[in-house]
Amino acid sequence: MATYRALVLKSTSEPLSLDVRPIPTAVPGSVIVKVLGLSVIPYMAAVLDGSLPYAISMPMVPGSSCLARIHSIGPDAISLTPGQLVYCDMTVRARDDPNAAILMGLHGGAAPKLMDGEWRDGPYAEYAKFPTENVFPLNEEVLLGKFGYSIEDLCALPNLLVPFGGLSEIDVRPGDTVIVAPATGKFGGSAVTTALAMGASVVACGRNASTLETMSSFFSSTGRLSTVVLTGDIAIDTKAMVSASGNNGKGADAFIDFSPAVAKGASHINAALGALRQKGRAAFMGGIMGGVEIDYSMVMMKSLRIQGRFMYEREMIVRLLGMVEKGNLKLGEEGTNFKTVGKFGLDSIGKAVQEASKATGWGSQVVLLP
Repeated sequence: MATYRALVLKSTSEPLSLDVRPIPTAVPGSVIVKVLGLSVIPYMAAVLDGSLPYAISMPMVPGSSCLARIHSIGPDAISLTPGQLVYCDMTVRARDDPNAAILMGLHGGAAPKLMDGEWRDGPYAEYAKFPTENVFPLNEEVLLGKFGYSIEDLCALPNLLVPFGGLSEIDVRPGDTVIVAPATGKFGGSAVTTALAMGASVVACGRNASTLETMSSFFSSTGRLSTVVLTGDIAIDTKAMVSASGNNGKGADAFIDFSPAVAKGASHINAALGALRQKGRAAFMGGIMGGVEIDYSMVMMKSLRIQGRFMYEREMIVRLLGMVEKGNLKLGEEGTNFKTVGKFGLDSIGKAVQEASKATGWGSQVVLLP
């Protein structure tokens, strides 16, 4: 029987163990893939040691979305074929209730039954099983051939997909002006990249003036990026955002928020909401746990729409992959400023997780290459 190696979390008080397992058989509704690479989530160490109390079932193979080649397909697959280069997405939705979803190998979300059973294990392994609908064929001739991307370049796709979900949810269109705040983290910076690729103008906001300056220089050729260094004063920051939006003082069309958990109580949310035009839209996609203060009367008087967005829908994945394959959204260091600062195999997972915890800002990633 053919076997493969997988990293298994058996207890949050113990390190991952490298186990040998039999390669599973593809049953109806599933695809078995040979994992080529995936970006290591910066907070994975906190998930593995339990300090970030995600709903997980153990033993579990951790992981996230990955790049892979199809090993075998279930008997009900009609277009996927063994050997295809594919993107495998971690957001698994219950087939009888698509509103209930988990993050494979990371979080039991709203459907712990899926995490307890069929879709517990992620791709920190040489092989992995994914639902058929979570496996997306990639145009290898274009991506690896014409554009010359590497597997590491393609590992950055999830960082772009998450903000694309929020931007799509609030219907960002070419010609819109989008405020991204904070814009200097991994997802915030990727929101800037993605919004520009969607044809929008962007106001990137943050406290790290150096990163904003680098971002401004990197995207200068678009002519559609402005930056605002946040002061923490709502009135001053709102005025700066309105001015940077350049819409005759009417404000921006949309705002996407990627506040980290430590940003609870930060002023930038109210500043950005105040900088939106009448009937402006906002997407909340950050990690704040608990409540935030919002100017209720301003939201009401300006008829603002505030939308939460968890990850993205399947059709959004298809659309973003189309943008990448058509060249509208460029990958690689030249296209996104994403540098792979570390590459590790399964045997070096401890070092990979440690290095990933340092790569939290815009423009860097650590990849696992099983």
